[in-house]
Amino acid sequence: MKGLIINKMRSDYFTNMSEVFNLLPEEELNFMWLISNYECNIYPSEQIPFDKDYVWMKGTELKEILNQKEIMFIWGNFTSYSSDTELKDVLKYRLPFADGNKDLWRKDIQLSNPLSNTELISWDGSVFLALSKNTSIIELLKNKYPNNEDLSRYNSDID
Repeated sequence: MKGLIINKMRSDYFTNMSEVFNLLPEEELNFMWLISNYECNIYPSEQIPFDKDYVWMKGTELKEILNQKEIMFIWGNFTSYSSDTELKDVLKYRLPFADGNKDLWRKDIQLSNPLSNTELISWDGSVFLALSKNTSIIELLKNKYPNNEDLSRYNSDID
């Protein structure tokens, strides 16, 4: 399990998730994604509505939606699950969340849901967190965003 905290994105604001999803490998985009605990500047009403606790969709569809409109995610957890994972199994666990989640700031980082593969988090529109079982995703983000730090190391400084 690897984690990364990114302090500066390439776009003018945190967090432009289309920027991130355009970097993800096809394998990750073919997974199912749960979007939870989200707050945006605009809501594409049918796909990512204002009044839902979560959204469940395939990564390729999510990428397409994110590329249609410039959506700034102030808060939001984007969590991937293998394509054979069923929503009913995911919902047996607490929905991933960012605001007030102390577990994100521990040295021993963990994904919010044990069934998940990757968790991408917009934290209060000011930093971006990435946690993944797939270390190549963390390496990809580390190379694209040089203003980053290993999340475990960062958290050991605040423990």
